[in-house]
Amino acid sequence: MNTQLTDLMHRATENLEPVTPDLLERSVAHGLRLRRRRTALRTASGAGAVLATAGLIAGGIHLAGSPTNAAVAGSPVPSAKPTPTAKPPAVNPKETLATLKTLVTAPGRTLSSPETWGGGDYAGAAYVVDDGHGASRVDVLLSGGGEANPCVPVRQGCSTLPDGSVVYVSKESPVYSDSRQSQYGVISNYVMLYRHDGRVISLTSYNGPAEKGKQHTRPKPLLSTEALTTLAKSKAWKLPPVSPTKAWKGTKGAKPTK
Repeated sequence: MNTQLTDLMHRATENLEPVTPDLLERSVAHGLRLRRRRTALRTASGAGAVLATAGLIAGGIHLAGSPTNAAVAGSPVPSAKPTPTAKPPAVNPKETLATLKTLVTAPGRTLSSPETWGGGDYAGAAYVVDDGHGASRVDVLLSGGGEANPCVPVRQGCSTLPDGSVVYVSKESPVYSDSRQSQYGVISNYVMLYRHDGRVISLTSYNGPAEKGKQHTRPKPLLSTEALTTLAKSKAWKLPPVSPTKAWKGTKGAKPTK
């Protein structure tokens, strides 16, 4: 039995190399190569993980900043639209005519030849009024502003109201400055109310059915300057919005167009 055991041990170890310096160096070198390989693999894996993480973060930022995802993440904020500024209503010549009719209507008077002109920031209207003693044209002009103040400088016919408005009156003034005045004989009473905000109400009454071109039909205009002043102060007029632009270039005696 001892012989067999010895023989078996000899066979098991007969191919083993003895530990030599060369064998030791090769074992150490092989171990270093394995360590370097494992280190390289770990480094590469770590770098890949970092790049993958960076890619996910960048992708997340892109998605979070996109308009579609922003709308999904929260309710969209509606853009504020500017509120349109309401424009003041323009003056209506037909309303001006209706107001004039209301103010000059009286027992024994007949009204004819209605006339309107303008619109926007000025309006004019006229009627021929007959009280049985001859026809008299009566017209009114409402202006949004831009007219020259007739009482700067102050002159005869000017007066100031408590609110700072001024009234200018011209009584029985001839409409012509030449020989036609003796031919037609038309005169007028004129009142201009220049309000403190620059808007104007002016009224004229003639002693004939027209300002020019027709003979006078009565000695004096139907409405006196006092009566015209009362009409100018009436609250019934619907005035145009205040405007810095001169709306009507005519003055007393100018013929409006239809």
